[in-house]
Amino acid sequence: MRTLGEAWKAEVGKKYKTFEVYLVHIDPDRCDGCEECVKMCPVDVFDMTNKAYPARPQNCMGCGTCVALCKSEAIVITEI
Repeated sequence: MRTLGEAWKAEVGKKYKTFEVYLVHIDPDRCDGCEECVKMCPVDVFDMTNKAYPARPQNCMGCGTCVALCKSEAIVITEI
């Protein structure tokens, strides 16, 4: 059973959440530096040094293009 406060938070969250926020993580031990995520991300989230990293994670719209292209399965996107 939810408390009144929990019920209120759930209702307010549904009513006022108008956008999604995503956490973008690249496992540096798995990244092979192929640059596919850097080249193909439609909103320019990634940059490269020796390996890819999420330089502009606030741009992520959760499309999953980077996850699908990453052969080393180094990228994880989580909706928060």
